[in-house]
Amino acid sequence: MVPAKIIRQAEARLRATKRDVAAMPVKNVQRLVQELQVHQIELEIQNEELLRTQVELEAARASYEDLYNFSLAGHLTLDMHGMIVDANLRVGMLLGIDRKELIGRPLARFIARDDQDILHRHYQNALKTGKRQICEVQLREVTGSTRWVYFESLAVHDEPGRIAHWRTALLDITERKRAEEVMRESEQRFHTMADTVPALIWMAGPDKLRTYFNRGWLDYTGRTMEQELGNGWSEGLHLEDFARVLKTYGEAFDRREPFEMEYRLRKANGQYSWFLAKAVPRWFPSRDFAGYIGVCIDLSERKNLEDQLRKTVKEKESLLREVHHRVKNNLQVISSLLNLQVASIKDPQVVQLFRECQTRIASIALLHETLHRSNDLSCIRMSDYLRTLAGHVFRSYGVDPKVIGLDLLVEDLAFDIDTGMTCGMVVEELLSNSLKHAYPVGTGGRIQIKLQAQDEGTYLMQVNDDGVGISKDGVQRNPGSLGLELVHLLIEKLEGAVELQSGPGTAWRIEFHQLHYQERM
Repeated sequence: MVPAKIIRQAEARLRATKRDVAAMPVKNVQRLVQELQVHQIELEIQNEELLRTQVELEAARASYEDLYNFSLAGHLTLDMHGMIVDANLRVGMLLGIDRKELIGRPLARFIARDDQDILHRHYQNALKTGKRQICEVQLREVTGSTRWVYFESLAVHDEPGRIAHWRTALLDITERKRAEEVMRESEQRFHTMADTVPALIWMAGPDKLRTYFNRGWLDYTGRTMEQELGNGWSEGLHLEDFARVLKTYGEAFDRREPFEMEYRLRKANGQYSWFLAKAVPRWFPSRDFAGYIGVCIDLSERKNLEDQLRKTVKEKESLLREVHHRVKNNLQVISSLLNLQVASIKDPQVVQLFRECQTRIASIALLHETLHRSNDLSCIRMSDYLRTLAGHVFRSYGVDPKVIGLDLLVEDLAFDIDTGMTCGMVVEELLSNSLKHAYPVGTGGRIQIKLQAQDEGTYLMQVNDDGVGISKDGVQRNPGSLGLELVHLLIEKLEGAVELQSGPGTAWRIEFHQLHYQERM
């Protein structure tokens, strides 16, 4: 309703206007009417704009209320005494109470007892600085349970120095706090485990700087965590290892690859020990590079055992070389005794038998001589051994290599001593047989010795000549031949098979396996 006083004032102005209009010329009246019509139209337009603006304001207000009430953050308005003047729906949800029941109650009532001092300092700092202040406190719900919130406040002034009210925002960070607690518990568990393992453990960030060392590392070096962090740990590296370790360390970081190396690290007493260092890259859940974690295992005991083992092996090698040398010398003594005995024998056939025995003894002595000079006493290189053996047999029979030539086609094979000796004796017997029987006086030719690996762990050995040949019947009619009997016994020892091919020439083809070593009691 319009007040009566205003209505009377309007009616008085209208009567005065009518008197003025009645005294005006017609043209002026018409002009005035036209202007009034224009003003009326403008007023109607302005009225429509005002109505539209009002609608927009109402919509904006409703939208703001929705944003305010359904925000993820709780919003509070407090008076200068800390009483709640207004609160959105989120605050009621955080506290487990209808927001209408919050109005007129002190906010401090809903803050956990242990955090009351934090809240007080929070508002004091806001007053002192005049700026927004933040803190983290625990809210106490009506049910008695608590939840963590991020707390932000700002004092709003209506006059300089006078607080009109407080604006406070609350954001639930309970899940984050729980995650942090789980993380802390996990880190504590890791540190406890790392401090109890018998190894040195370290961690580094993506910038290659060390960020953590376990108790074992600090106890070993006798230094503090602060001294070792960053690049301080490298001060304990042995000077001979320093450049190599940092190079391997840096290159692995750049490639983001695991690495492994051995180096010496200084103890608290100034002595150095060998360590095996292994490290792997770490990654954040986002797959961003987080750095490295590594472990160093003390190799002192292993290194000492290796040194002792090398010393023992060296001593045994020296002893074994001496044994081979003495066996060779003893065989030479036996050969010399046979040579002396031959001097007193008149029967040529008996002399020949003694000479053949000397050749067999020499083939065994040559094997021991080869092993004595070899770097590896566990096996014998067959190419060197057979070349030396063939040369000795040729000299024993006084054969001119220009008349009877030798082709040695032996692969680079290494046999154990038993297999090598057995093969050598077979070659010696067959080569001797060819030199004695294949070539009549005044004739020559070539003898070929082959040794090569086959499939499935088998080997093929061949002794061929292009002489007069020997028939299988001839072999069968001479079963008492010691040389051929030895050949068959030796091949049987090798679990092999022999095949004789004759005419022209003679070809012995032998397939065999390496002997399996049997420990001697």
